[in-house]
Amino acid sequence: MSHARRTIEQLLQQDILSLKNAEAAATHLEVYPSKRRWLDFFDKALLIIGAVALVLSLVFFIAYNWQNLGKIGKFALVEGALVITIALYVALSFRRQFQLIRQLLLLIASIITGSLLALFGQVYQTGADTWQLFFAWAILITPWVVIARFPALWLLWLGLINAFLLLYLDVANLQFIKYSLQNISQVAVLALFNFIAFYSWLIGFDNKTSSSIPYLFHRINVKKSTAQINSAQTNSSLHWSTYVVGLLSTFFMTYLAIVTVFDNGNIWATLIATIVWLGWCGFMLWQFYQRRLDLLMLTYLSFSIIIMVMFWVGKWLLDDFEGGGFLLLALLLVGMSSAAVVWLRKVAYINNDDTTSSIVKGDSDE
Repeated sequence: MSHARRTIEQLLQQDILSLKNAEAAATHLEVYPSKRRWLDFFDKALLIIGAVALVLSLVFFIAYNWQNLGKIGKFALVEGALVITIALYVALSFRRQFQLIRQLLLLIASIITGSLLALFGQVYQTGADTWQLFFAWAILITPWVVIARFPALWLLWLGLINAFLLLYLDVANLQFIKYSLQNISQVAVLALFNFIAFYSWLIGFDNKTSSSIPYLFHRINVKKSTAQINSAQTNSSLHWSTYVVGLLSTFFMTYLAIVTVFDNGNIWATLIATIVWLGWCGFMLWQFYQRRLDLLMLTYLSFSIIIMVMFWVGKWLLDDFEGGGFLLLALLLVGMSSAAVVWLRKVAYINNDDTTSSIVKGDSDE
């Protein structure tokens, strides 16, 4: 919203946007959310909260009445709820109505599937490892995830795969890797998987996100050029789920870079982990600074760099836990945080100026 507000202000300063159209521009760019926008938000939010609360109530009901319900009663409740959910989804699919409700029904069915697997393991005491539960859960709901094309359901699937990998690598005995490198190998696998997921998210949602600035020019009868459209699309925001996956990738990549601070591995493992982290930093700069601008992703990058520097400098300064070392670390943290904030603000304003200049140039050429 701040970017849209600054864009409107500079359009007014350049006399490209008239005062009588400023209010329409602010409304269209949703600088100030409209009443209908708020109603749509609360409608979807309450629907999602209600659906999740409904399925969780089934789990809590069975857990509370565990002693009073027999095996048949427990399985009848869970399987009955699953059948009803799928039946409702099929009925709505034939009518091709209520897409959000259909997606939520598949989300509910996916959660119920995990509850059914946990119930089966608890009742019959199968003795299976925990990672097998998450793996089977993820495999069984994969068709629904693909069919629904619902970001929340994709995030659930991604969380299950991460839980499976985390638990499996913790108990797996990788014979071909030295014992001293087991920890860093586990983190490397998680970092690589979440980076692949992050890149896939960018490919999957990048083309679906479009800026409303080009359409604004139609509404206010201002001519636009191809350069203006490209500039507006370059600065469009990503889907909210992409930021969640980007945060996961940032966490595991940063953890990979600092894991050798705690584990005294060999120099080659430290070097490879650092090179991988630097490659990830280069990708973030290219993707969200050169190719398109996204301040939140650049904030993730700045946070990762600060953490990386703090841990490695702390390793050298805090060998004896002297007070001077803590003072230097505090000053370093303040300095790097201030530099990151200044850089991010500079990037935001430079990009805003470039956007306005592109619009002015496009109008002058015409």
